[in-house]
Amino acid sequence: MLTQVQLIIEIILSFFLFLGIIYSFYLSRVLSHLKRDRASLLSLVEKLQSSVTSAEEGVEKLRVAGEVSGRPLSRMIEQAKASGSELDSMASKADSVADRLQEVLTRVPNQERRLERLLLEVEDAQEELAKDLATLQSYNLHSTPEVHQISEETPPPESIDSTEHGLSDSWIAPEAEASTLPHLQTHLRQPPQNAVNLQTMLKPHHQALSHAHARI
Repeated sequence: MLTQVQLIIEIILSFFLFLGIIYSFYLSRVLSHLKRDRASLLSLVEKLQSSVTSAEEGVEKLRVAGEVSGRPLSRMIEQAKASGSELDSMASKADSVADRLQEVLTRVPNQERRLERLLLEVEDAQEELAKDLATLQSYNLHSTPEVHQISEETPPPESIDSTEHGLSDSWIAPEAEASTLPHLQTHLRQPPQNAVNLQTMLKPHHQALSHAHARI
């Protein structure tokens, strides 16, 4: 009986021992896998560290490049802002100029009508002036024969009869001629009345013409 119990115990122990051996093989395999995984993990960590260092270097380079390229960009932005303000001022000036041009364009037809009216007045005044000048010239041409006619129509001084007063004709005739000569000279120096009237008629036309030229 005792031997059977010992045999059963030995069988059970041998079974557990067999299980332990199998489990030890399994653990050894797992340990070998862990060792290999640890090596790969270490290599992965090294790669990650190198990637981090390269990333840090890249970030530093990017920062430097950003600073270098940011200065001209900031200058360009400032210039763009200044140009924008100048363009705004130019646009406001252009708007004001456009408004002034619009006002001028609205005033131009009135000015053109006034200018046409003034030109017509000037042309009329010039025509009237030309007519008056023509009449004056024709009057001057006809006035000189009248002066000669007046001088011819004035009777010569009568000679004093020398038999009545006992004087000779040679002594009295020169005195009569001398008394008649100043009267004839004053008559010739005086301008004709019609010429004076023509001058007074032409004076308003001259004034109107000068006023029209001044207004133009």
